[in-house]
Amino acid sequence: MLENGKQSRRAILKGSAGIGAVALAGCLGGGGDQVDMTVGSSSSGSSTYGNSQAIQRVVSQESDSINFITQDAGGDPQSIRLYADGELNSYSAGNYILNQALQETGPFEAPDNVSDYPQHGFGHLSLNLYWMALEDSDIETTDDLPGRDIYALPAGWGLRAMTEEMYGNAGLWEELEEGVVNFETTEAASALEEGRVEAFVVYTSNFTQLPSWATEIDSRVDVRAIEMTDDFVTAAEDFGGAGYQEVDEIGGWEQDVQGGDFPKHTWTETYPYLFSPDIPADAVYELMEICHNNYQSMQDANPTILDWSDPENFTFALTHTDEIPIHPGAADWYEENDVWDDSWTRGDE
Repeated sequence: MLENGKQSRRAILKGSAGIGAVALAGCLGGGGDQVDMTVGSSSSGSSTYGNSQAIQRVVSQESDSINFITQDAGGDPQSIRLYADGELNSYSAGNYILNQALQETGPFEAPDNVSDYPQHGFGHLSLNLYWMALEDSDIETTDDLPGRDIYALPAGWGLRAMTEEMYGNAGLWEELEEGVVNFETTEAASALEEGRVEAFVVYTSNFTQLPSWATEIDSRVDVRAIEMTDDFVTAAEDFGGAGYQEVDEIGGWEQDVQGGDFPKHTWTETYPYLFSPDIPADAVYELMEICHNNYQSMQDANPTILDWSDPENFTFALTHTDEIPIHPGAADWYEENDVWDDSWTRGDE
């Protein structure tokens, strides 16, 4: 099929799967005719990591030309640094942390700033964050949190940094911080079960699914949502680094955690995948085709995976497109599927 006088990239891929997809410099660990995408994916047990593993499994079945390799980087800031150091050629990172890196704030203040970034590929994850407490705790609202032992996600995570800044801007973090207990998510269920913490920040992925560490909490500990009072709601509404949302129901939990009839107040972060400009455009295009055509198989491995049959569902997390443009392979896919936005910037090949 010809489009604008030339054969479409989709037709080329269908007619010659992987031909010409050569592992170029910067495609880490590439061998033979395959392109390796070594993808920083936060920490094992996170929603990003779970999504990446589901994609990896299906890509390994569907493609002879690309390898999607999930890498536990320990958090979004670490992914950004590892890419800048040449240890990764792709990553997923929340837009809040990407903005910190671009603005040289938070963990990226000089001399810890970075200057090398990949290009946008596609969005895969939206996280709604909210507060919960042990069922038998007397914590009813966020006004009860100061002075209590609480968990606010791992100290190295971008979600933790976002939460600290959001409440810090509103003058709320200092009192909360006194009770913060730090550990990895793999320890969260045990910490709640043993009473080492009474309340915690958690999130639902793409409105429907819990990360694996929260699923463990769900199976072992009785918990419930608590109300975000006005000061905490205002902090989320006023914070520019995350979107404030009211949801009808907190999704993903097997037990009844709804708490009361109050609106379910959340703060939200979105996550794109980004790819080195050294990764061939055909490789990123093929990855998006696989996600588009095989999302149901990915959902079998991880229900958090989006319904990518709708091309619009690839685009929701694309920001910073002047500082971080759209990868040429992704740009081709968006153009051919009629979801390209003329305000976006196409990256150089």
